[in-house]
This record gives sequence, C-alpha cells and structure tokens, in this order.
Amino acid sequence: MDTTQIHQNEESIEYPLFYTKEGEVPFWDNPLIRGFRVLPKKYKPYTTIEAALNLYLRNRVDDKDMMILKVLGDSICSNEDQLRRYLSSQMSRSETSKKLDKLRSLGMADRWKIRLREDKEELIRPPAPFTLGIAGFKLLKHYYNESFFMNPNHWDEKGIGAIQRYVAMNELRCRLVEANSIRQWEWNAIVNNNPRIKRPLGTAEVKTPKGNLNFIIDRAQMSQNFLGFLKEKLYQWKLVYEKKGYLPVGAFPENPTSIILFTSTLSMAQFLHQELMLDTYPFNVMVCVEEDMLTEGVSTAFYRAKGEELVRMRLSFLENK
Repeated sequence: MDTTQIHQNEESIEYPLFYTKEGEVPFWDNPLIRGFRVLPKKYKPYTTIEAALNLYLRNRVDDKDMMILKVLGDSICSNEDQLRRYLSSQMSRSETSKKLDKLRSLGMADRWKIRLREDKEELIRPPAPFTLGIAGFKLLKHYYNESFFMNPNHWDEKGIGAIQRYVAMNELRCRLVEANSIRQWEWNAIVNNNPRIKRPLGTAEVKTPKGNLNFIIDRAQMSQNFLGFLKEKLYQWKLVYEKKGYLPVGAFPENPTSIILFTSTLSMAQFLHQELMLDTYPFNVMVCVEEDMLTEGVSTAFYRAKGEELVRMRLSFLENK
C-alpha cells in the first residue's frame, strides 16, 4: 500500500492506493482524476417540461431515443460502451452512439470527459460517461414519475468520485445482465424499511439453479474512507440480521442474501478482510474484484473469506449464457 497527495478545493488530502496485480491503479477507482461535462458543438438545449414534451410529441425524440434515455436514467451514470451493451438487443453500437449525439445536442443527455490529472497528453481515454441532461430528466420524470432519476444539478455536489462509482457499479450490473442472471435491480434500496439505516449502493435479485439470491452490493472507493464507511454499514446490517434472521431490503423477496463488497483490486479486497474480518459476520460476505472481472469474467471474480485468506470462487450461474 502506498499514499499519494492530491489537491482538491485547495486542500491536501491523503488517499491510500491499492494496486492491481500488474502494478496499476484502476482508472475508475483512481483518486487522481479530473472531469467535467463536455457540450456538443451544435448545442440547443431544452430546459422546460413543455419544451421537452413538445420534442417527443412532434417525434423529434422518438421511441428509440426514449428507450436510450430510460436505460441511461435507470443506470444513473453509464459510459458509452456500457450503454451500447445494455441496448445491444435493440440497436447497433453505431446507432446508439449516433442517437446519444442527438440527445446531447437537445440537452437530453450529458457527456463527461474524465482524464488522469498527470496525463497531459491524454494517452488514457476511457469510454465517456453519460448522465441525463435537464431535458431528459424532465421528460422521464413526467412519464415515469414514480421512478428515481438523478437530477443533473446534483452531479456538481456529488463530484467526479460519484461518476467513477456509478460507472464501476454499472460494469458489474451490465455483466450480470449479459449473463442473464438478474431478475431485478434497485439503487440505494431501503434496508428494513428504515431510512435511517445505511443503504447499499445496489441490490440485485440473481437467478441460480438452486433458487434466487439477493446480492446486496456496495463499492469500496479509494477516494473515500471506505473502511469506516463499510464498517458502519456492515454493523447496522448485522443488527438487523441478528434481530430478524434475515436482511429485508427494498421490495425484494426474502431470498438468501449475500453481501457483496465490490473492490477495484485484489489488494484492496485483502486489506478489507484483514481489517474487517469478513468471515465473522452472521451473513454471507463475498468480495467481487473488478480487476479479475475485467480480465477473466464475472463468474470467477468472487472471493470468500476463509480464516485469514480470501478463497477464489467460481459462480457458474454467472457465466454468459
């Protein structure tokens, strides 16, 4: 483990760095990044619900555009490659990108440029993240008023770390979708019907040959006090579990539950187990390691604590069908 210092809001903040097996800090968990929205050249944004509705009623925004907006809104923040994969059964990759360009010009979607601070020549250029624009947000909230969509105004306060976190989580979510394993997904679901209890970032009901499971998923992120953050969540969830015998979350069925701690590197996962003793909790805790998921697939990216070690698993029900 190493430390580095970056300057943010004119303050010096220390972050621990956890490296991959190849000695790198993964891009979507690197504290040393900068980012901002990029406006298209032909930018004529619509900012009222009346204007956004008029675009749809006049078919300037068609049903396929609405499909893209709904997928983007449901994902909160996805990069372009993820959106192409989410929509692969409905349209080609090039059509998705072309429509995203149109939606950007209307203020329906926003594109972000994310780069490493030290990469002045921009040698590392990952797929651009997308979020809903103000017009897209207003249009979706009109037609799907019971659903949650992120207000575009909130990204400035949440910061680039939130963009990283949702892109990383959507990679896991996208791979579960590609494995045809997800029955349902919810962001920030309420635990035990109590909004005071810390919420997981994502919850999935996952299909297996032996019945469905609930995956309660949270992301460890280097740019935050992830150890204290996860320790507090696990403690609160432990109290609920010990009292009720299971962990009720959102509107999910009372399936067997696994807590999934999603880390960018194996070294971070090992540090988490060393500090939190993941095998001592009354519920099943697994770690999903992003670097393994990206190189070998999601089915072999999970580890379970056994004594002082993390033992790698093979979840065959998560293999692509």
